[in-house]
Amino acid sequence: MSAPAPGTLVLLRHGESVYNAENRFTGLLDVDLSDHGVHEAELAGAQLAAACAHDPSLVPHRVLTSPLVRASATAAIVAAALPGPPPLVPEWRLVERHYGAFTDDLRESVRAEYGETAYWEYRRSFDHRPPPVEDGSEAAARVADTFGRLPDAARSGMRRDTESLADVVHRLEPLWNVVQESLDRGENLLVVGHGNSLRAFVMLVDHLTAPEVQGLNIPTGIPLVHRFTRQVPDDGAHPGGEARPGASLVPVHRGGRYLDADRAEAALADLEQRGGT
Repeated sequence: MSAPAPGTLVLLRHGESVYNAENRFTGLLDVDLSDHGVHEAELAGAQLAAACAHDPSLVPHRVLTSPLVRASATAAIVAAALPGPPPLVPEWRLVERHYGAFTDDLRESVRAEYGETAYWEYRRSFDHRPPPVEDGSEAAARVADTFGRLPDAARSGMRRDTESLADVVHRLEPLWNVVQESLDRGENLLVVGHGNSLRAFVMLVDHLTAPEVQGLNIPTGIPLVHRFTRQVPDDGAHPGGEARPGASLVPVHRGGRYLDADRAEAALADLEQRGGT
């Protein structure tokens, strides 16, 4: 019996949040979507539903979402527009990067305080962590509130003070292993996360290097489609040449394809001008 075709993975960054609109470091703070962010989620749902009507391989069996409200609200809006609708599955590993002492601060304020070089190292480098969140601060209390609502596994599996992008990649690796198994069984998945958790996830999906992920941006509210083929080792085929389940999955298009390429191009240009995701 031949293996099923690999499933399709759709990645979606949540719609614009109220803190995105204010250009603040949000991190683990649980903030709402802005009105524009709700519109972006509705548009993403409509576009993905239209695409599913023409291509059933895009219809997700499940929606994996960060439990933070800006992501879970986006996931609920999009799922409601899709056939089924597919069930929502909260995944704590998809929460945003913990921005430490920068949490709740305006980006320009951090830039002015720390200087240009340090600012960009903290924001875009792979392994630099922002300074730890200050004990007793309002930001620390709000981050602690978020941790208090996450599962025990999150409280033991995440740094409580600050994170680099490398830390986010490390916490996402077990989830990517589970997602690969689902895709290998032919299941289609929609994953809804945040700018940095999705940058980290894409690093795993596309086998990006640290310099490549440093330059990667992901716009809000535009579905990014990854399709896969199997890379079969020399002993990984049946005599008839059919791939066995478990062969390594390789993206057909490294980096995926946005459903709305024109809007993605404009959004990515705007992100680049503002300093990135």
